[in-house]
Amino acid sequence: MPNAITMLKADHTAVKRLLKELNSTTAPKSREQLVARIEREVKTHSQIEEEVFYPAYKAAAERTDKLGLVYEAAEEHHLVDIELPSLKAANPKSHEFEAKAKVLMDLLEHHIKEEEGQMFTAARQLFDDEQLRELGELMQARKETIEAMWESPFLRPMKKLQGVVQKLAPVKVKNAKIALAAKAIREEAR
Repeated sequence: MPNAITMLKADHTAVKRLLKELNSTTAPKSREQLVARIEREVKTHSQIEEEVFYPAYKAAAERTDKLGLVYEAAEEHHLVDIELPSLKAANPKSHEFEAKAKVLMDLLEHHIKEEEGQMFTAARQLFDDEQLRELGELMQARKETIEAMWESPFLRPMKKLQGVVQKLAPVKVKNAKIALAAKAIREEAR
């Protein structure tokens, strides 16, 4: 089982590849299919970060100068939550679509660069190898559940509703959820 950082980096690589493919194609049908794949990858990735990785990171970084990274990452997720539906709504034949795809790629590449360069570096100092593996196992289990929701015709509407709620929820709400989970982690560690 890969550790949490290895798992998140693999997701980053997959999303970057899809974004490059999206920004190099002009075929409307291919663009629509790529946006759907990007949406699924990004939403799944964001959800496991916000539900598992960020709370654990926040609990471990509570008394360090690296705590602010979790808040910045949540803000960046929020911006992606706004831009992605805007891209989906754009005509895939239009210049507007190309511009929105480029902005989304820039946003995600910036987020990935900071997360991998700063947050993951700090996480390696805050967690030992065993803790990173345990986080990876929790994240993998959650990822499998989320992916099953995308696959199931019965659960897909619930997953879409979750996406709408995620988009509309202010970052304050997301940060509050992360803080509550971090508090539970700290209390369990006592």
